[in-house]
Amino acid sequence: ASFGVAPEVSLPSQVGQPAGCHMGEAETPEVFQLIAAGRFAELRAKCEELELSPPEPTPDAEANHVEQEGLRCAVHLLAYLLEGQLDAARFLWKRTAAPLQQHVQAQAAHRVLSARWRRQYAESFAQLSAGPWDARLQPLVTEVVRRSREELLDKIAIAYKVVSLSHLASVLGLDAVSAKAACETRGWALDTDGHVAPTASKSGEDLIKMGEAQLDRLSQYMAHLEQTGCKI
Repeated sequence: ASFGVAPEVSLPSQVGQPAGCHMGEAETPEVFQLIAAGRFAELRAKCEELELSPPEPTPDAEANHVEQEGLRCAVHLLAYLLEGQLDAARFLWKRTAAPLQQHVQAQAAHRVLSARWRRQYAESFAQLSAGPWDARLQPLVTEVVRRSREELLDKIAIAYKVVSLSHLASVLGLDAVSAKAACETRGWALDTDGHVAPTASKSGEDLIKMGEAQLDRLSQYMAHLEQTGCKI
């Protein structure tokens, strides 16, 4: 994945400052305000901006450095997951300092990333549910769950003519009642034997425009849905 660098950004000159997630105390309210306001579309760009241009460290903030930076790392990872940018999230984790990788929130976000990277979707939803999450991150986590399920349902609608409700519930990390409700919301038919007939929202013309490469990736994706687990 490529990373765009904004012009006239001055990189930190301090020696020994952790790479990866360098968001300081001064920026804490702004990031959480975006989450609280539901302005998720702005979050990734803000996290990248803070990583590239961290504030000057202050002695009185040193004690809270790992705590604040660990929280910011979790936000940054979740922002990438929200947009499906798994490569960007992986590279962020690789360049994040080891002490920050030990932060409980950063670790929770990384567990979600690991499951998503392996296409273990039920496990990713389980990790999103388990956390534990700081209350300030919960709206973002909720949005990651919602958007991830919607994207999965879109893909399932394209790939399947018929799928069992139990399998659908397992993939989505839902109980049968909630999975049925999700199908009904989309107008998908459900027979008495528990089989769902998904209906793609995209038109036939849109599907043709997907191209062979995208269809091949979709085939690989659905193959993973049929597996109980896979390793990288």
